[in-house]
Amino acid sequence: MLKGLFKFVLAIAVAAIVAVGGINACVVLSANPAITTLDKYEQSRVASCDAIVVLGASVLPDGSLSPILQKRVDAAIDLYFRGVAPIVVMSGDGRESNYDEPNAMKAYAIAQGVPESAIYCDGGGYHTYDTMWRVANVYGAQSVAIVTQKYHQYRAVFDAQGVGMSAVGVVSDTGTYDDQAYYDIREWPARVQDAISVWTGAEPDNPGEAITL
Repeated sequence: MLKGLFKFVLAIAVAAIVAVGGINACVVLSANPAITTLDKYEQSRVASCDAIVVLGASVLPDGSLSPILQKRVDAAIDLYFRGVAPIVVMSGDGRESNYDEPNAMKAYAIAQGVPESAIYCDGGGYHTYDTMWRVANVYGAQSVAIVTQKYHQYRAVFDAQGVGMSAVGVVSDTGTYDDQAYYDIREWPARVQDAISVWTGAEPDNPGEAITL
């Protein structure tokens, strides 16, 4: 009996590993053709987008951006001044008065010369899928340039395309970070979760009211 139970548990474990691997491969392979770098994006002369979308990350206790987030916002600023899109959507966790990723990102971008009128703060971007769903359904964007690191781009582009937008992922930097292994491992279950959300047409808990860009 124990031997049979062991075989059953092993079979379930193998099936789960195969499923997770398969879904991750689907996400990565489908999104990869739409991912590029800042330099290659400029050389390709891609048509302008409705919006540049910056995905949130940690803000430090003093209100400054973490290195990962600063790289994202710097790349978005670069794209804005190249004329890639007329607006920048800063999306992240803005639920707490003492921790507001989008407004910290906005303040940094304004200090670098981006007009306040060109920046939209989306404080409901608690998750990557939430951000893309809201950009498509709340803000009404049909085409976006997404700015984040390479490890995160596969999921971001997959989500954006999955909710009906034309999307290009612009890698904000090509370096690695002290916790890179953690970020890479975290993406595996996150891609599965987002793929399920895309395939089921899930609606975020925070859909919000329509906003005209």
